[in-house]
Amino acid sequence: MKKYTINIDTRAILNNYDENGNLCSIALEGKELYTLNGSPLSIVERSIEYYGNSLRGAIVGARGALGNIDMPPVMICGKLGIYWFPIKSIGRDDNIWLSVNHIKDYEPLDAKTVKVIFLDDSDIKVESSYSSFDRKVKNALKLKNILEIRASGEYITFNKGTENLIIRDPARKHYCFMTRKERRNKETLRRNRKR
Repeated sequence: MKKYTINIDTRAILNNYDENGNLCSIALEGKELYTLNGSPLSIVERSIEYYGNSLRGAIVGARGALGNIDMPPVMICGKLGIYWFPIKSIGRDDNIWLSVNHIKDYEPLDAKTVKVIFLDDSDIKVESSYSSFDRKVKNALKLKNILEIRASGEYITFNKGTENLIIRDPARKHYCFMTRKERRNKETLRRNRKR
């Protein structure tokens, strides 16, 4: 496959070498495996550009939200909720990228290997310590949470001494007062509508 764009069904971009020793990639998408021309980094970079950003911009944005961390996760496409993270330094040939959205669980197999279990119960083994992998997953989830809250335009403040919240409604661009209980009920209704 010549050009590939990461989408909501893509779970991982793994490194691979072709018969000539050129660095290539394997995309895990749904139940399919695609062999791709280009490194995992180039696939991630091209996908971010396809959705209207740049890898550099995604890294700067992630560090702005999470602090100056090494190997930050990146937002591939905020509108689609696609957030990924690298296992190793992004310039390394043996680096792979994973979608935080598709990870169901993970467990250590030994000091340097983690078993990653995807939502469909398929799994891969990743070269990483458990603590490093766990930190990367948590950073990716935190980035997703921060950026989705920012993008929704809904800001919540409250007085610790009361049960009242002051909420900015992004759709109508105004503020309203609500009790914590009313807020929980509103969130429950919104989640139920999405199902």
